[in-house]
Amino acid sequence: MEKVKTYKLVNGKRIDTGKTYERDSEWKSDEQDFYIVGINNWIVNKKGEFLVQRRALTKKNNPGKYSSTNGLIQLDETNIDTVIRETKEELNIDISKDKIILVEENHIVGGHLLVDIFITIKDIDLENITIQENEVDLVRYVSLEELINLDISTTCSYIKEIAPKIYDIYKKNI
Repeated sequence: MEKVKTYKLVNGKRIDTGKTYERDSEWKSDEQDFYIVGINNWIVNKKGEFLVQRRALTKKNNPGKYSSTNGLIQLDETNIDTVIRETKEELNIDISKDKIILVEENHIVGGHLLVDIFITIKDIDLENITIQENEVDLVRYVSLEELINLDISTTCSYIKEIAPKIYDIYKKNI
């Protein structure tokens, strides 16, 4: 039996409330001002192309829409730990902490989600990716212009405003 995933609830200033949320449970009315914290990790290759993944059509939220590698920070995890775990789970790709660059923290996405946005500069051959089929059904590289025009999931709805910043960070770090 799979362990129930549990997440810390924080307030809008990212201060721990002492409460937790179990995945797929009802959102309680006394938790309306609380947030779960997640990550988005944009992998960019040395050519400046963004690795995007299309969410599986069986996903409850945003099926068939494109996104970065993303996930929620579990109890006893840091945001960097989550970037590493989710990249391994979704794409079977190992990345090291020293390659992960923070773009922005606490970006509010949707009603109860704060997202930390990261970039990882790494050349990944698409042939070496093994997708987690219940999460992802396709991966591909896209240019900055293509990224801005993709059918993006709500967890990455900020991309039009943040993509140029991500690209600038990429240019400074190649």
